[in-house]
Amino acid sequence: MKKILLLILVLGLIAGAALLALSRDWQPPTIKLTEATYVNHGVVAMASDNRGLGEVCYYLDGKIDRKSCSDAAGSTSYELTVDLSALADGEHEVCVEVADADRFSPNRESQCRSYTLDKVPPRAVLESATRYMQRGGGAAVFVSTAERETNIRLTVGEHQFRFISNAEGTRHFATFAHPHDVEVADFKPMVEIEDLAGNIRRLLVGTVTKDRSFKPDTLNIPHSFIEKKSLEMLNKEGAGKETFLEMNRTMRAENRAKIKAVTAAAPSLEPRWKGAFYRNLGAPKAQFAEPRTYLLDNEVIDHQTHYGIDIAGLAKMPIKAANDGVVILADYVGIYGNCIIVDHGGHIFTLYAHLSQMDVSPGTNVAKGQAIGRSGKTGMAGGDHLHYATYVCGVPVEPVEWFDQAWLQTRIDDIYNDFKAGE
Repeated sequence: MKKILLLILVLGLIAGAALLALSRDWQPPTIKLTEATYVNHGVVAMASDNRGLGEVCYYLDGKIDRKSCSDAAGSTSYELTVDLSALADGEHEVCVEVADADRFSPNRESQCRSYTLDKVPPRAVLESATRYMQRGGGAAVFVSTAERETNIRLTVGEHQFRFISNAEGTRHFATFAHPHDVEVADFKPMVEIEDLAGNIRRLLVGTVTKDRSFKPDTLNIPHSFIEKKSLEMLNKEGAGKETFLEMNRTMRAENRAKIKAVTAAAPSLEPRWKGAFYRNLGAPKAQFAEPRTYLLDNEVIDHQTHYGIDIAGLAKMPIKAANDGVVILADYVGIYGNCIIVDHGGHIFTLYAHLSQMDVSPGTNVAKGQAIGRSGKTGMAGGDHLHYATYVCGVPVEPVEWFDQAWLQTRIDDIYNDFKAGE
């Protein structure tokens, strides 16, 4: 009997030990610290444990005697913010220690990481900028910084414009625009320089802008036009309102998004243009930023804005590049039909649409006045003409300005020359 009881006792002990082993949390907590090297105020540590957390502590610069602790109260995740704002700028080590919620034998984990604390915004000077411009027009700015900066941008509302910088990263040039749909009262071009720690210096560009109105136009759309363009652009039959809106509204938005993406992806480094931009021959038709109302059977069915100018000449007339640059797109693009985009550097782009023929391909270097294709009526065009547009960082601007050598010199080139003068 005694042997049986002893055996039962041993088996019980073994079972208890096995149960304890199975219930024991052998997995230590995990810690994830802010991965940035430079910080401007603090560090965030994320601690987690699937069975719950207990004590979460941190200390700075090896001073374990000044450890600060909090109780995570059994939560499976805990965010700890380590405030560094009271410390002097420079190198600091942050150490975090975490225990799980096991009351008898808690698992522990620790992690240390060094950071560079920098609470001082970058130093910058707005050296020169276009003094006067107009709504829908272009401009330029030159900014210098005390140290190398890689994250510098110019914003106008929701629009963002990119800089080009010298090799040292201390001199920065950008072209920008007063977008046609931004009211004069809301036009506040702001340069933002952000350092590696996230400190931001803001400079307001004091360019004075003049308001202008854009002449509206009303277009009557025949069903025969919709039927013809539906076959070309949608590869299906249709002659009604919904078919027209699919092309004029849905496809138009997609095409404009593509143009913005293509221009944003272009490196567009040093300006390549030489003098005023060439205007292709022909009579002026539709103008820039023209608000259009579309009628079908005397009913208003849509409103859109015309982002370029239309030039009408002889049918299938040669179309020439407005200035030196490189072709970044030559493709069929919905409402624009056969379309070419040329990158002229400095984030300036020109677009040539509705072409019947394209004689260049992406990557082709072109010179001002070089033939790149022929006019046509592909895409959303009722007759043979050139739709020509100018973009600054994907934002459409008044193309006529760029045909004027005096305007180009005083508004853009003089600022660029200031930028280059210090090299």
